[in-house]
Amino acid sequence: MPYEFGSVTASREACVQVRFADGEAVECLIDTGFNGQLMLPRTVVDRLGFPIIGHEIFEMVGSHLIMADIALAEMEWLAEKHTVSVIISEGEDALIGTEMFEGTQLTIDYVARTVTIANL
Repeated sequence: MPYEFGSVTASREACVQVRFADGEAVECLIDTGFNGQLMLPRTVVDRLGFPIIGHEIFEMVGSHLIMADIALAEMEWLAEKHTVSVIISEGEDALIGTEMFEGTQLTIDYVARTVTIANL
């Protein structure tokens, strides 16, 4: 059974590294309030050369609307390659959302400070 592993920071944020097809890895916060796949800072998207394919309007917390560019990325996740949509953030947020956890079991252990994602 394929797994991904992460950790819980001292400030109690659950994180996991996301590996892209070119071998680069980015640590992302697990955001269960984000129903998309990935959100990465523009600086990361530019550095990794992900193609921008358009833009969309998103509703944020408090019904605040933002427009963001969308890029495509090839990533390795649970022992498989996936093409994913990346929302480009103008800030420094690197988030992984609940769409990436479809069909998995996400376990966050705050005692051991570990994160385990198992493909069921």
